[in-house]
Amino acid sequence: THRARNNLRECTKWNNKMKLKVYRSLWGILADTDGEKAECPFLGIEEAFAEISRLGYDGVEVPFKFTLHVGKDRFKELLKKYNLKLIPMIFTEGVVAPGEGIVFGGPYPGFTKPSNPGESDKKLLVETHLKVFKEQVEAAQEYNPTLVNCHALKDCFTEEMAEEFFTEALAWQDKNNYNVLHETHRKRFLHSPWVARGFVPKFPDLKLVADLSHWVNVAETNPDDPDLTKVIEQFAGRFRHTHCRVGYDHGPQVPDPRVGQWLEYMEGHERWWDAIWHAAAARGDDEVTMTPEHGPPNYQVSVLSTYSLS
Repeated sequence: THRARNNLRECTKWNNKMKLKVYRSLWGILADTDGEKAECPFLGIEEAFAEISRLGYDGVEVPFKFTLHVGKDRFKELLKKYNLKLIPMIFTEGVVAPGEGIVFGGPYPGFTKPSNPGESDKKLLVETHLKVFKEQVEAAQEYNPTLVNCHALKDCFTEEMAEEFFTEALAWQDKNNYNVLHETHRKRFLHSPWVARGFVPKFPDLKLVADLSHWVNVAETNPDDPDLTKVIEQFAGRFRHTHCRVGYDHGPQVPDPRVGQWLEYMEGHERWWDAIWHAAAARGDDEVTMTPEHGPPNYQVSVLSTYSLS
C-alpha cells in the first residue's frame, strides 16, 4: 500500500486532487474466510473491522453473500461504527451466489438458485446468470456501495452467450444508474487478455476490475511481455478498480512479492497499475480505488501437511 501511494503521487501530476482509496479484503482474516489457515490473529469480524479502521483503510471488499451470513443490519452497523465503506463482490454462479448453500450459509430466500453444473441449454444459462446477477446488484444497493465488483459468467461460455449477457446487463446497469464493474478473473468469461482483446471493444460502456495477476498467469508469461502489456494499456481507461496482487507465469500469486526472483513481477505489475492510474488522472477522476490482495493457503505456497507458511 505504501508503494502504491508513492506510485500514485507520480501519476497525479496532471490532477493533484486525485486520492487513492484503499479497501481491505477479509479473505484470510476471519475464520469464515480462511483466517485459521492464514493463522490470522483477527478471527472475529468486529475486531477485524476495528483493526482495519485503525490501520487507515477506507473500506472493505467482501462477497455480498458474506453480508447475509453476518446479517445485513449487523454488517451495516459495523460499517458505520468503524467508518468503513463497502465494495460488494457478486457472482453469477457457484457456491458464493446467495441462492446456493455450502459457503457462507444459504440458500437465502429471495435469491435464485444458480445454474446446475453440466447445464447445456445456452439460453437458460444466460437467463439464469442474468437473474442471479440482477438480484444481487439490486440487493447490494442498501449498503450504498462504492461500486459493485461482478464475477460474470464462465470461461467455457461462447462469445455469443457473453454478448447476450453483457448487452442486457450493461443496458440494465445504465438504466438504473448502478456502478457495476466486471473483473478479469480466471474461470470467468474475461479470464484471458486474448479473449478480452477482441470482446471488450464491442461494449464501450463495459468497465472492468483489473486483477492482472490472473491475466499474467493465463497467458503464462511475465510482465515484460509486449503483447500482454499492449492489451493492458489499451484497456487502462476501462479499469476503474484494481486488485493489487502479483501473479506470475505459473500461478496467480507469487510466494513473496518483496524478495528475490519475484521482484521483477512486482515491479512489472506496478507499471501496469501506474498505467491505470495515469488514465484515471488524465480523465480527471477525484479518486481511484484499490484492494491489496495476498491470499492464504492454498493460494499461498505452504507446507501442505500443516498449512504453515514456508
